[in-house]
Amino acid sequence: MTAARPNHWLLAALFPRWAVGWLLVAAASLTNDAAAVQPPPRAATGLARSRVLSPSEATKLAAAHRSGPLSVDAPAIDAETAAILAAWEGDLAIDNLTTLEPAVAAALGRHRGPLSLCGVQTLSFESARGLAGHRGILWLDGLPTVTPAAAGGLADHQGPLVMNGVVILLPAAGMALARHAHWLSLARLDAVDRPLARILARHSGPLSLDGIVQLTPAVAAELATLKHPLSFGGVVSLAPQTAAALADHRSLLALPRVFTLPVAVARSLADHQGPLSLPAVDRLSYDAAAALALGWNPQAFNALEFSGSQDH
Repeated sequence: MTAARPNHWLLAALFPRWAVGWLLVAAASLTNDAAAVQPPPRAATGLARSRVLSPSEATKLAAAHRSGPLSVDAPAIDAETAAILAAWEGDLAIDNLTTLEPAVAAALGRHRGPLSLCGVQTLSFESARGLAGHRGILWLDGLPTVTPAAAGGLADHQGPLVMNGVVILLPAAGMALARHAHWLSLARLDAVDRPLARILARHSGPLSLDGIVQLTPAVAAELATLKHPLSFGGVVSLAPQTAAALADHRSLLALPRVFTLPVAVARSLADHQGPLSLPAVDRLSYDAAAALALGWNPQAFNALEFSGSQDH
């Protein structure tokens, strides 16, 4: 059984940790080619600083670096320096910042490209609103949680939002993030109950919940109502009841760490109403393959994605 590449999908981003894995954007005009956008390097490529980076130093740093990803090690910058760095045409990482003043956030929000602020540990509403003008991938992996107010500010962000440090998400914050219209990654959020799942399913773009290891049928049923691509990068196996709940999902479903596909699970997934990605499955039993072939609608079947070889 040979897997076909998904039609009309573009793999537009591969983010820092392999479990985050994907950003899929639907558009009929897109080709089958995959393009990877790597995050700014975490290692320093700029100048290490133990104090505020001045505007003149930022200008010299940018001029010396010329092109490619730029990593700035300064633990503090002012708004003028932020504006100079924001003009950088390429990936920008300022991961030593632990706090973000609103004026600095507003200046960085004018950057047009991948932006990493993984050292920021708290975010005010005003700073979140400043970042909302940013157009590109935004990494905020240092946030252990996000307040409802800050979540509301980030909801207007014009690009993928990666908050892989968040371990606690209040329902009110989840509701505020729901109108974010781009890819959202919450790779360390492992405690998702049914009410929170119902809120997350209202998200207005693709969603990665790669921190979930055990996916219950009740939580799966709520998340299956999401109208956009959905990824569970921490799930390594599915019960048939959970697979049946996920079958109601109507967009791309990614299960990148599910290695085996028992017949009962295959029968349930065969009813899935959209493309299915199982890149870790390298072999299928005849019965599992037959279950998929018998139950799958043609559009979804053509978009079934595996890696490796399959038993016939």
